[in-house]
Amino acid sequence: MAVGRLVETLNRRIAPHTHEWFPERPHSGIDVRLLADRPKGVLLTVHLDGAAVPAALVKIRRESGASPVAGTRPRLRQEAATARKLTLLEWDGLVAIQQACGETPGLGVVRPLLLMRDEAGIVTTFVDAPTLRDVVLDLSRLRGGRGSRTEAVAGCALAGRWLRTFQEHTGPSDRPVRQGTRDEVVDRLRAYGEFLGSPAWRRLAGAGVELVTGLLPDELPVAVGHGDFAPRNMLLRDGRLSVIDPLPRWRVPVYDDLCRLLVGIRLLGAQVHTHGLAFGSGLLNDLEEAAVAAYLGPTTDRGPLRAYQLMILMDKWSASLDNPRHDLAGRLSRRSAALADHRARAEAKRLLDLASD
Repeated sequence: MAVGRLVETLNRRIAPHTHEWFPERPHSGIDVRLLADRPKGVLLTVHLDGAAVPAALVKIRRESGASPVAGTRPRLRQEAATARKLTLLEWDGLVAIQQACGETPGLGVVRPLLLMRDEAGIVTTFVDAPTLRDVVLDLSRLRGGRGSRTEAVAGCALAGRWLRTFQEHTGPSDRPVRQGTRDEVVDRLRAYGEFLGSPAWRRLAGAGVELVTGLLPDELPVAVGHGDFAPRNMLLRDGRLSVIDPLPRWRVPVYDDLCRLLVGIRLLGAQVHTHGLAFGSGLLNDLEEAAVAAYLGPTTDRGPLRAYQLMILMDKWSASLDNPRHDLAGRLSRRSAALADHRARAEAKRLLDLASD
């Protein structure tokens, strides 16, 4: 559907509901505005009486169609999904988040308002807040360190607390398990070591295999995963964290989402492409400790977490080096990542040392 027609359709679909959704905000009309038009979908905002700040956000997915060659890197379990299936998964995730976190101080929710199955779309409340990623990036030397260290550390602690709360409330599930055994983790470590190729990476992978074999049980404890637990999907303002864009397709090891958050912060593009100049290690350690302590508690054995984190690190680094884009931006990104390979190896060595302590 053309964007212009989509805006007209949404105006008709949404207008009858807004007084019910926002009873505290009397209004005489709405308008729907295009926010972003991307290959994977369209984002639009809903404004009450022309207000500058939106009241709601609309996400319409497109079928992926033909995609760039995905490359040859090893991957964790993946399966293709239609736009409609992904939309239903996100809706289910938003409902689960509201039930788990809606009454918890410090944790906000993005309310699911309307599911549009035929259009592969959802309408949610709009949260006017920067992402945790932007809050952290404001502390980088590239931006003059203009941000609040206290706010960023508190945001990472809230992320750890959010994950613990979400896992405790979602309970048993019949969703398929991904990466649920020690043997699967061992297999992926070996595969990543071979893909990354250098003797140094093979040695790191081998050390990781020994570590995982000694620290992880045969069957890993699992929980429903968020699906994309990354700093860009966390909104932080006034001591309140809201997590968005859930895709709970799998049950995953309980550390999976936390490790993705930690690796996501450690491997921010600004840090990778400046070879570690963007952030000092002390700041990154503080951010990581805040998230881990909030999730695990200060005294819990962290060896299993670090062992699993190594696998996530190697997975994400393999993806950086195997970027399927063939345009100039894709080529430059791959080249920059290759030049920064020593940074990823140093991070892998750090995790091995932490897990061995």
